[in-house]
Amino acid sequence: MKKLIPLLLLAVMLMAGCDLAGITINTASEAPVISSFGASPPTIAAGEFSTLSWSVAGATTVSIDQGVGNVALTGSRTVMPTGTTVYVLTATNAAGMSTTATAQVIVSGAAPPAPTPIPTPTPTPTPTPGGKPVVNYFTANPPIISAGGSTILSWNVSNATSVNIDHGVGAVGLSGSALVSPATSTDYTLTATNAAGFWIKGTTVLVSGVPPPSFAVTSATASVDPPSFSGVCPRSKTFNFYAVITVNGPGMVTYRWEGSDGAITPNQSITFSGPGSQTVSTSWQLWTTGSYWQRVHIFSPNETISNQANFTLNCVPAPTGTWAGTWETAYGTMVLAQSGNQVAGTYENDNGHITGTVSGNVLTGTWSEEPTYSPANNDAGDVQLTISPDGNSFTGGWRHGSSGGWTMNWTGTKIF
Repeated sequence: MKKLIPLLLLAVMLMAGCDLAGITINTASEAPVISSFGASPPTIAAGEFSTLSWSVAGATTVSIDQGVGNVALTGSRTVMPTGTTVYVLTATNAAGMSTTATAQVIVSGAAPPAPTPIPTPTPTPTPTPGGKPVVNYFTANPPIISAGGSTILSWNVSNATSVNIDHGVGAVGLSGSALVSPATSTDYTLTATNAAGFWIKGTTVLVSGVPPPSFAVTSATASVDPPSFSGVCPRSKTFNFYAVITVNGPGMVTYRWEGSDGAITPNQSITFSGPGSQTVSTSWQLWTTGSYWQRVHIFSPNETISNQANFTLNCVPAPTGTWAGTWETAYGTMVLAQSGNQVAGTYENDNGHITGTVSGNVLTGTWSEEPTYSPANNDAGDVQLTISPDGNSFTGGWRHGSSGGWTMNWTGTKIF
């Protein structure tokens, strides 16, 4: 009986002359309707843009392939395909029913099929609060354009309070994209900052068909020595960096060094008398295990960013009571070797020598120096040194010969 009520109501409405044309009854069993989907203009030259426009009804999700992604039911999106491309719009409702439509953008001078779009990189996990910012990605798509063309910069940053892109782009959000039209090949630099420091990342847009300036940097290659170190780091380990800068003529190059920790050096300059290469250098002292890099950032005559010179540091604790290693002492640098409880080595003062026996944390032995290395001439005598519990320093004294008073001023700190 209940099933007859809607039918009776419909019959009454029809008898009363009700107009049902304006009533739309949507059910989950009906597929979404794509009213329109097209590209304007449908034909472009390489490096130009077209606008996709669409209108959809009865869908819960709408997406467009070729990297466009999820979109609203009605809208538009600017695209710049590098070759003739067919875009597919898919509209889906809550029941899982889908409807598709296509729109083609023809790129003159480019033969189909279109190349696979460059995928958007997947951001890395957001760092823990309180750490430095992380630039998950910063890309240009396409990375190569023709003179007069444009490209889209895209970025994603975590844990930053401000994000800035140079060359006039300015302050931006943590993620987004920007349309740029550089007149010449340009290195864009994104700087992400928070209270703990900053992170710098660059991306290059190459502009074809534009001659280089009369004086230009043609390459910059960075390297590091050593590329890795594993050992005791009581103080710090020094890494040396070198960059070979090559130019095509005479002029001055302005540059700075940039590190993975966000640190930068003041701007420096180097003058070239003609085409060729010169090497610049810097150093970095570290004592914390990790992976790091340095690079050269050239600002003039044309902005150029070198490769990252990557290196690793693995600090291990010094064994307690071990005398072997290099020490900075009151009598110059001392280098000791240890075999069992026997120690021997040299130190700088008058080309000194030291030998002894270890008992616990105490080294007992003799010292000797130029010119005679003899106790008879006060050039040798006893020594007694005590190493610290952590093995990183010692204190002690020496005397002439094997009798008499001690001079208690021989101290040292292990440096390697």
